[in-house]
Amino acid sequence: MKSLLKVTILLTLLFGIFISFNIPAEAVSKSTATVTASILNVREKPSLNAKKIGSLKKGSLVTVFSKTRQGKWSEIRYKSKKAYVYTIYLKFADGKRQSYLLDKTKIYTYQGQDGTYQLIPTGKKYDHSWDQWYQSSKTYGKQLFIVHEDSKGLYTGWIDSEYYIEIKYPVKVGQSWDIGYEGDGKARISSVTETVTSPAGTFKNCVVVKEDSGYTSYFAQNIGLVKATNKGKTVTILKGLKKK
Repeated sequence: MKSLLKVTILLTLLFGIFISFNIPAEAVSKSTATVTASILNVREKPSLNAKKIGSLKKGSLVTVFSKTRQGKWSEIRYKSKKAYVYTIYLKFADGKRQSYLLDKTKIYTYQGQDGTYQLIPTGKKYDHSWDQWYQSSKTYGKQLFIVHEDSKGLYTGWIDSEYYIEIKYPVKVGQSWDIGYEGDGKARISSVTETVTSPAGTFKNCVVVKEDSGYTSYFAQNIGLVKATNKGKTVTILKGLKKK
């Protein structure tokens, strides 16, 4: 019995060595990359002759699981299946996840339907991970709210109360989620390359979140919300940014 076990282990090791010398891809730590081509073809195998199974738009985020030995092709997941894209058309992150969280060093001024209002960081935390902010306006005074971001999404809420998802991660066109209670409908990412011009400046590669209700939000990287519309009409726009 022991002899048989030894033979089995030996065959397993030899098989493993054989397989390792025939794997066409080089294992790497999973990394996030942004598509830089206008349209990037997604193929079934790492070859230009392989079947095309889809495409990605400029600005789309992908997770790279491995590269071929010469680095020409990158392995990704497309519709939950293994697929390949040309590595040259990917821009890899510097190790930092893209963030759409409000900048705690800034005071935000928005133009809303009821006049101007500001978002002011308090510098305090709630439950160790939520940032506390004030929304301040002449009409409603100061209202405390909290924001949070992790690998699963960007959230806004109220202390000891409910919260809702602003953006579900990973950021990619087609990503969708339930807005809140049953019957409220869904929100979905329709673009990650939108350019928004406001009195505070021009923001490129904004994430566009469309809700079934007709409400649309535009988020800029490292800034947060820069514009919101309701059925095509602007209801909120970033008017100014200044250091706290």
